[in-house]
Amino acid sequence: MPGPKHKYHECLQKARKHLTKNEYKNARLMYFQAYNLIEDNKERSIIWAELSWVYYYEADYAKAIEAAENVHLYDPDYKAMEDLNRLMGFSYSMLKEYALAEKHLSESLGQDSASDKQQFVKFELGKIHFIRGNYDLAYPYLKDIIDFFKNRNREYYLTLLFYLGFINYYLENQAQARQYFEEILQFKPAKTRKASAFFGLSFIEFKEKNYLNVISLCEKIMTLDEQFFDRESLGFLTAASYFYLGRKDIFAEYYDQMIKSYPQGRYRQELENLAKSDVSGPGSGRKSKD
Repeated sequence: MPGPKHKYHECLQKARKHLTKNEYKNARLMYFQAYNLIEDNKERSIIWAELSWVYYYEADYAKAIEAAENVHLYDPDYKAMEDLNRLMGFSYSMLKEYALAEKHLSESLGQDSASDKQQFVKFELGKIHFIRGNYDLAYPYLKDIIDFFKNRNREYYLTLLFYLGFINYYLENQAQARQYFEEILQFKPAKTRKASAFFGLSFIEFKEKNYLNVISLCEKIMTLDEQFFDRESLGFLTAASYFYLGRKDIFAEYYDQMIKSYPQGRYRQELENLAKSDVSGPGSGRKSKD
């Protein structure tokens, strides 16, 4: 009759099969059955490590972090620390706890920066710095991996182009920013991707005082994606463009709508300044996030 050790390996193999098939609930149940059949701490640490990924794929990020921390309790010398730190970094990022995410992702890169899987760590670190507005810190991470993703993962590559476009925009490299946004369009992307490229170009055209182009681009964006992620910026760019074109009547309509829709919005003060002003000149625009 099979002993506990045999049953343990049997449960562990079943758990891993469920995991590869994305059957996460069944995987969890089998991992815990295996856990209860073994008392060796190193074996239990492996179960916690694999369970942490189950929780991550289930989008239960707090439990994923807790499971990863349990690995240390059972095996302080656990070998694949870059994997644990990567998982914890991704999980903290999903929870928007960016300081902790940056800490664990940086530790993961310190343990392994060369393997393919770690290029996703660089992507995540660059994204976090981008979200936090640290464009000078985001740039080297994202620039370093663009060749890696170009022929491997189209969606990651297009996202990189978007981030690098806005990073160069905010770092005052307008020509380079335009190249990144225009490269997105060369891929003939889906409507939402195309809209995001036009969004970047609209900021550049606004900065260059090409206000008719700005209005046209904003209209195209709403046609392509009625649920666009930053409609507030589109409203501001359109309103300000009409203002600088001398169409104060149309600006007034946009102004009223913007104040009503976004009473505490990012552009509230700038809109009020324009409404009180008779002097034409470029607005500053605002930062956007993906």
